[in-house]
Amino acid sequence: MEFSIVDVFAEAPYHGNQLAVVRDAAALTTERMQAIARELNFSETTFVVEESNDRAKVRIFTPGEELPFAGHPTLGTAWVLAGGRGAYTLALGAGDVEVRFAEGIAWMTPPAATLGAPLARGVAAEIVGLAEADLDPAIEPRTMRCGPEFTLVGVRSREALGRVEVVAETLARHGTKAFPFTVCSEPYTTDADFAARMHFFDGIGIREDPATGSASAAFAAYLADRGASGRFVLEQGFEVGRPSRIYLDIAATNAVGGKVRAVARGHLAED
Repeated sequence: MEFSIVDVFAEAPYHGNQLAVVRDAAALTTERMQAIARELNFSETTFVVEESNDRAKVRIFTPGEELPFAGHPTLGTAWVLAGGRGAYTLALGAGDVEVRFAEGIAWMTPPAATLGAPLARGVAAEIVGLAEADLDPAIEPRTMRCGPEFTLVGVRSREALGRVEVVAETLARHGTKAFPFTVCSEPYTTDADFAARMHFFDGIGIREDPATGSASAAFAAYLADRGASGRFVLEQGFEVGRPSRIYLDIAATNAVGGKVRAVARGHLAED
């Protein structure tokens, strides 16, 4: 089976979030897909089980579980299959997602996001290892879902963002499996709007994700719910040496976009 490695939400080589795309994977069992994803050990690996000129059925795995939807695997897989041109639809566990390519950016229309209940500020602060005084009063802590479930926590400054620490024991104590998505209105570069970090359990331990399209899609829904509209730029991954740039287009139908860069291509060895 042929596989490709690409970086998604990458403005420069070896930036963004890494993704492996495995093609002709229809004969693989779920257990074998999970084993390959664990072997490659990226945040996600995708498996193309059916493929045509404009549509493919795709499954998404972290090193520890299968996901119904995730943002950077959707954009990266469509880019590999379409060659970065036109439009391409992926049939995912969460339903069909269309990706279109324009001016060097891959744009997806994500599944509808849902906003959950507000979260006590003290609980939100503890989940990300900060004091309640570090939180931004303008961003209400709450759960949100777009594929995976996330806990949105807004902080006052990038300095506070840099001190975020997520540990499995704290998540377990609060009885949550939602991925903490921490955001602030102080970006890393002057032409962006937000900076963010996201931590998740990969089946082995807590790791930090360089760029999270699904959380960004849910955050776009959060902003839209508060009356925002237009284009925004969210930056992520700077703390782990993988600077990422995520474009949000908030309108009647939200879109999330980013640039994709090819890294490598090869073949999986036979058993």
